[in-house]
Amino acid sequence: MGAYVRPFPRVVRIEPAAACNLACRHCPTGTVDMKRGLMSEAVFDAALRALERHRDAVKVVVLYHGGEPLMNKAFPAMIRRIKALGIPFVKTVSNGMLLTETASRDLLASGLDALEISLDAQTEAQNDFVRRKSNYAQVVANIRRFVDLRAACDHPTPRLDLSSTQFLSPATLDQRSGPVSPPAHLLRDFGAELAAGTIGLKLHWAMRWPHMEVDEGEFDVFLDDQGEDLNTCDHVDSTVTIRAEGDVVACCYDLTSRLVLGNILETDLAEIWNGPGYLGLREGIATKSYPSPCDNCNTVRRNAYLVPRAPQLVGGLAED
Repeated sequence: MGAYVRPFPRVVRIEPAAACNLACRHCPTGTVDMKRGLMSEAVFDAALRALERHRDAVKVVVLYHGGEPLMNKAFPAMIRRIKALGIPFVKTVSNGMLLTETASRDLLASGLDALEISLDAQTEAQNDFVRRKSNYAQVVANIRRFVDLRAACDHPTPRLDLSSTQFLSPATLDQRSGPVSPPAHLLRDFGAELAAGTIGLKLHWAMRWPHMEVDEGEFDVFLDDQGEDLNTCDHVDSTVTIRAEGDVVACCYDLTSRLVLGNILETDLAEIWNGPGYLGLREGIATKSYPSPCDNCNTVRRNAYLVPRAPQLVGGLAED
């Protein structure tokens, strides 16, 4: 009897840029020093060939991993070429600082289905502190212009969501399993759009990412005593992640390439997906003998929350 061949994943994550114009304090891209570049045409062409071969299986392409996609000048063309294959849903994530008028018009014309922009913490000042090199007021202005341009061209897509990471304080740790309250400054600046549904809002607590260099002067790490370790992970069953240089890594949480399973310039993506690296990864999760980065991942292990110590973040955190 032949070896089991796992169907090609329904979600493919492609990283247009491993580099980022920010250096966020709660993200491995902003805390771990490593080589970070832009995806070349050769790597993207290899990824596109894989998508074309498996276009019937792929339902979602996420053009984002650890860096800022808008740093890659070829980014709008990437979207257009993927949509030309008939891929139903293409999404990206941005920090919003490079969302100029030209970039906005290019995205609106590209066929992109969803755009997510990150704005974090409880106040504007906290956002700019944790998201080093960002400017809250500039991002808000960029978002407003994008929304206006989308309305002017009577364009229903891309869907626009704000993604907001919030920080638990020592006094609010018992709220970690409950809903996250929207910060007042986002409600002030986008309340009408949120109420009308023209902008969405995704809220989540700040977690320690795998292989993140936590500054102990800024954060404590709280290891949750609730829940249990898991022996399944949908990320390794339904999603494949291609980094900017062509490396295929464990999943969307492997921002520092801790587990490289192959490279699409050297090996067919479907072969990597069913190759020994992936088989070992899935077996490690199934037996709870977690390889890195899974051994420190909140998806299969107990949650590890970032709890601020820095005065710039502690001040103003909700205590109720």
